[in-house]
Amino acid sequence: MGEAVLHTYLDEVGGYYQKGITTEHTYRGTSRNLLEKLEAGVLAINEPKRIQCGAPDYVVERNNLTIHIEAKDVDISLDTLEEGEQLKRYRRADSHGLS
Repeated sequence: MGEAVLHTYLDEVGGYYQKGITTEHTYRGTSRNLLEKLEAGVLAINEPKRIQCGAPDYVVERNNLTIHIEAKDVDISLDTLEEGEQLKRYRRADSHGLS
């Protein structure tokens, strides 16, 4: 099941990307579907309310666990974001229990 879900996700993302007119937001629905279909009981909320440390792109919940996810466009290297201000802010919030 998980493999089929991943293939569907990659096909959809690839189809959008080939159009050449996409932004980070283009993939949001597809990404939400992936998160919810990979594991039973997962709820992924796109563009949730702002929290103390910022505005995460998703809140993902399952049982008593809540995580915040930041999405980036497919052309963005995650290596370049590792020491960026946004990630530093989220890390500070996590270490202080503010997220």
